[in-house]
Amino acid sequence: MADFDIESVSGLRVIELREQLSNRGLPTTGLKEELVKRLRESEQSIREAVGEKEQAREERKSESEINLNQLLAAMMDMNSNLKEMKADKVDKNEERLGKIEKNIEKNEERFG
Repeated sequence: MADFDIESVSGLRVIELREQLSNRGLPTTGLKEELVKRLRESEQSIREAVGEKEQAREERKSESEINLNQLLAAMMDMNSNLKEMKADKVDKNEERLGKIEKNIEKNEERFG
């Protein structure tokens, strides 16, 4: 299907109009004026459908970008939380180690 200017359709010969209509699966009968009108309407419908698809694609793209940004933010929060948990764990382990060292010192004093 050749891409052509809607306005230049009226300059096509009847045989070319019928070929274009046939390529689109549209009726090929009627006078030249009818064929031109049918082909213009078809082309306009196609362009509108393509425009709607493009708009929907852009909306999905925007939604995907938003979702990716939300995912990235959530992952950064998780990473921050993990760092905090590791720091807390280190602090608790240091506390436990300090208690163990004190117990060892007491036992050494007691048992010599």
